[in-house]
Amino acid sequence: MRTREDILAELAELKANPPKSFSGSIAKTAKKNELISELVRIETEEQFSSESNNRKLSFDDLEINISITRK
Repeated sequence: MRTREDILAELAELKANPPKSFSGSIAKTAKKNELISELVRIETEEQFSSESNNRKLSFDDLEINISITRK
């Protein structure tokens, strides 16, 4: 399985080597979109992989605790 770092390294490589033709530009754009969608999928899986998410928010004198759990 690919990691977040692998995908970010490929995106950096695409940015470092600009395309030299129109068709190369189209191919690199497609590859970039594919990598970004894969990155979003991985980050979404990591976000929901834990059983619960706890958030603590503070507004002036109020403290709000939010807990999101899976059934």
